[in-house]
Amino acid sequence: MDSRYIACDDAKFPTKLLNLNIKPKIKGLWYRGELGNNLFEKTVAIIGSRNMSRYGVQVLAEIVPRFVEAGFTTISGFMYGIDTEVHRLTLENGGKTVAILGYGIDHDIDIENNNLYHKMMESGGLIMSEYPGMTGGRTWTFPQRNRIVVGLSDMVVVVEAGTKSGSLNSASWALRQSKPIFAVPGSIFSMTSEGSNILISEGKAISLTLARLYQALEKDEDYLYSQKARINSQKSRLSDPESTLVALLRLQGPQMLNELSRSYGKPVGEVSAMLMSLLLRGEVTEERGTWGVAK
Repeated sequence: MDSRYIACDDAKFPTKLLNLNIKPKIKGLWYRGELGNNLFEKTVAIIGSRNMSRYGVQVLAEIVPRFVEAGFTTISGFMYGIDTEVHRLTLENGGKTVAILGYGIDHDIDIENNNLYHKMMESGGLIMSEYPGMTGGRTWTFPQRNRIVVGLSDMVVVVEAGTKSGSLNSASWALRQSKPIFAVPGSIFSMTSEGSNILISEGKAISLTLARLYQALEKDEDYLYSQKARINSQKSRLSDPESTLVALLRLQGPQMLNELSRSYGKPVGEVSAMLMSLLLRGEVTEERGTWGVAK
């Protein structure tokens, strides 16, 4: 199936991506599959670590069928680990799934995932990318595509995430877009759960227990959509050092980490930690290694 392009002013362009106050703006998307059939009517982004643990596998095996049964389209990034497991389980349970690529729509797919790629399209799913042709993946293209994964979703579920992971980047996009975030709590001994546990402890995500999920999907589905106000109300105020850092960015404009560290007069590690916290709260943005103030 040949790839096709849809511009943001096309009537069939996913409405959930319109009017999002995010940069860079989404002007259009390349895709394979069929748009329509209410694919984006009810959606959940399920994301997590590429280094998926046995615990992550068990969690997905429990929650993905539940979301499919409730009529959700799952959305993920088609990378190895949590992403491809989400796509695979969705298909196994008769659901629809959408993959947002961090590289060109015509880029070669590794042999291991080639069958999954075609099964997704055959089942009525969709492969999408804002990058044309054979464009290769870069360090910045994967975090950038996360804004689309989040933008297409009604909610975000973080299954596993390290302290420096793409999943935390997705969580920061969700906060900026005021999307409800649910995180699966994990062991204090697991590095792949550190980021998830931090999101919960800092009030940026709701702890997703099985009891809460079952109650929401089987008895009170609106509960899953009612967390927006709670997340917004829990966005913490800036500390004095954070206020200084934001003011510096506002005054001097976007800067690279090392440059910002010199301007602020603090060690790179300390500035980096503050920036990550500010990113998760939607106060700053990061694009291709350059940090700026969120609009």
